Amino acid sequence: MTMVREMKRHDARILALSALFCWDLSRGEPDEVFQEVQGGYFSESPRFGYAKEIFLASVKNAAEIDGMIARASQGWPIARMPRVDLSILRLAVAEAHYVNKTPYEVVIDEALELSKEFSTHASPRFVNGVLVAIFREIGYTKKPTE
Repeated sequence: MTMVREMKRHDARILALSALFCWDLSRGEPDEVFQEVQGGYFSESPRFGYAKEIFLASVKNAAEIDGMIARASQGWPIARMPRVDLSILRLAVAEAHYVNKTPYEVVIDEALELSKEFSTHASPRFVNGVLVAIFREIGYTKKPTE
């Protein structure tokens, strides 16, 4: 008997990250890339739609997001960034700024978790620094606690 667990938001981000990484390498048709990557995931989950939404927002706004990343990653050209880190950054900016359904603090935390899971030991610090700079530029600020 096979146990099927429910797709969590973190799983949705992993699916979106996988699709975004593949799209970055192939520059194929976004819907086709997503379908290809999605093949082995939980297609019946409501969060499947969320994965596709943040993936498509990342692809649609990639040029603008890359401009934000370039400005925030002082002295570190996009062409030299590890592709996984770039995909994590694009996904986080798209989720916070274009999809805008998740608090940016949660988006940063999830991006750090993805970088720990899928990139190098130095990536979480790099990803955190770039995202904080981008969110500062965009105007996201931590609300004071009362």
